[in-house]
Amino acid sequence: MQTPAEAYASLSPKLQRFIHQRGWSELNALQTAAAEPILKHDGDIVLSAATASGKTEAAFLPAITYIEQHPAPGFRILYVSPLKALINDQTRRLEDMCFDLNLKITPWHGDVSANRKEKQLRSPEGIVLITPESLESLLLNHYTMLKTALSHLEYIVIDEFHAFMGTQRGVQLISQLHRLDNLAGRRIVRIALSATFSNISSIQRYLRPNAPHYPCQMIAPDMNKQDSLAIQLRGFTIRPEGTIPAGYEQAAADIFRLLRGGNHLVFTNSRAKTEFIAGCLSSLCQQAHVPQEFFPHHGSLSKELRESLELRLQQGRLPTTAICTSTLELGIDIADVQSIGQIDAPLSVASLRQRLGRSGRRNRQAILRLFVPEQTEDSPDLSAQLCEETFLSIAMVELLLKRWYEPPLASEYSFSVLLQQTLSVIASVGSASAANLWNLLCRSGPFYLIDQKIFANFLRSLAAHDLIVQLGDGTLALGLKGEELCSDWSFYSVFKTADDFVIEHDHREIGRIPLTTIPEKGECFVFAGKAWEVHFVSVERRILGVKPSDRLASPLNGNSGLGQICDEACKRMKMLYQQPQCPPYLNQQAREHFARGAAFFAHYDLAHQLFIEVPAGIALFPFQGSRAQFTLALLLRRELVHAQLKGRHILVEYCSRDNLKSAVRRLIDKPPQNAHELIGKIVHLEENKYDEFISRPLQELAFAHSHLDLAGAYGFLKQLSTCL
Repeated sequence: MQTPAEAYASLSPKLQRFIHQRGWSELNALQTAAAEPILKHDGDIVLSAATASGKTEAAFLPAITYIEQHPAPGFRILYVSPLKALINDQTRRLEDMCFDLNLKITPWHGDVSANRKEKQLRSPEGIVLITPESLESLLLNHYTMLKTALSHLEYIVIDEFHAFMGTQRGVQLISQLHRLDNLAGRRIVRIALSATFSNISSIQRYLRPNAPHYPCQMIAPDMNKQDSLAIQLRGFTIRPEGTIPAGYEQAAADIFRLLRGGNHLVFTNSRAKTEFIAGCLSSLCQQAHVPQEFFPHHGSLSKELRESLELRLQQGRLPTTAICTSTLELGIDIADVQSIGQIDAPLSVASLRQRLGRSGRRNRQAILRLFVPEQTEDSPDLSAQLCEETFLSIAMVELLLKRWYEPPLASEYSFSVLLQQTLSVIASVGSASAANLWNLLCRSGPFYLIDQKIFANFLRSLAAHDLIVQLGDGTLALGLKGEELCSDWSFYSVFKTADDFVIEHDHREIGRIPLTTIPEKGECFVFAGKAWEVHFVSVERRILGVKPSDRLASPLNGNSGLGQICDEACKRMKMLYQQPQCPPYLNQQAREHFARGAAFFAHYDLAHQLFIEVPAGIALFPFQGSRAQFTLALLLRRELVHAQLKGRHILVEYCSRDNLKSAVRRLIDKPPQNAHELIGKIVHLEENKYDEFISRPLQELAFAHSHLDLAGAYGFLKQLSTCL
């Protein structure tokens, strides 16, 4: 291990001058540890450290030193980011870092001028900062140029790598990187940056799948700094009335009282909650006759509204609190956030950790406030009696404190992404054989679950929709529908986007929202923190014309997805129900909820009992993650038992104990032979962008792999059979 002085001495003299001009006394622990492995240039690197710990410098200082020591034409370093805003920030930082090096820095995304990109296409050189979507465009449209430009590409730096893991976009990126390796004829060193890694084996598998023996080193040094964290979980009471349950106004009032006058981020789990809370806070500012400082931020807002709030947060001159979805989890550098808020239980430990990383910079203490609702004590709902939201929130916090994070699903079929990658490869070269496509994308690529037989069925699905056709020489080319897809700019993205309605006021777009129900003329709703009245509706043009309103309103019913709760969080919940004292960071209302849930758990002896007989049927308590619970519900429905998922338990409706016992015995004696038996009755399995072109059997195969946990479900059923 090098000392800070040795690591500094190994860098380019021009970069040493840059460091000296910045007034750095020495390289920090991460930058010191990263210098030698990156300069050795003989394997992948994972840099794992807290937000604002200098990961960018840790990666680029030695990488730039290496390419300066080994001059060559073409692209030298490729930086991939999930966000345009992050690319813009990093471009400015790299231009500053490389000021004396005569090294070209080129951002490449949809907002960058065509002239700037054209210069790189004519004479590729230096460092390129790009999104996966723009990289897809290069691979498809500039294959010949890339083959030359990649000849001396030395490093691929992937920022916020955890944001890609376990997502369709992540599968796309890893496939793109594999295609780049194939074009270059060698393995290009990959450097992954993230704040949330703790398990090198899962990271290595995801960073370079299908290459178990390729070296990958995790660098996650102790930064000689004890994390300082203040946590409070604030409970409040709701009543399940309407789209947004009554009672969230209490959370808004708490936020107004606690956060006004500072800079904060408050995260919600849906756009609707974001709009509702922001609307309540806007009203509170008006009532108190104080300046507006609470603003919504989510993906449906116009670029103008989002960027004006981002700029206000970055400048930090005015008190500003953003009520946001995951849109501000990462990306733009907001250095002066005093605290983080979370409305409702977090959906994952990794997401909570990333959000918390926005606070506690500039040697400040990180502050996390969770605003967690529970229904009233007289609610007949068992989830309310168990106060599941409170216990799930505490479980997430305790796993966070233990530095545990959800591992991503090791591999997926991802047929939608495979379709995009297949068409992209064919379009880039004109035509390709089925064998070459399978070898590139599946045998040696990230789609290694797909054998030749499955791939043949996959290609038949594409041919059936005229996405591909077979030429006289046996190779595959694009069909008419395939050419149509590839020629549309949206092809480069793997995101599935709903048909959004544009919200217009005075002929100006103020945002977009995917609607499940279309509002009537005269109806009012909250959007961008304000109340609007629908002035006209155009279904054909998908436009809502609106005008300002003073009436009380709620958000429109937009689409919002919920995450899957992991097994570990559910196990931790069960442990919490049995501990004698509640955690010290709960306020009085949350302590009451904790005591109520623990008393209910103890009364029914749920530490040992797996079910409760209730008037509506039988409630099952597996204390397992979302995948196992979903599988249990499907298995029981297979035996004509009506099972519903209810929070963290399952309600088997209108079923006697004897009937349930018989159903469980049949399931154990005759388990399902294949996934079709369980999911055959689910009408819509299309979750991803191009699933409509995938045959039903392949959809079922992918859905079962991603959503079912038969081992977990049957483990519970065997326990249950001994208790009934």
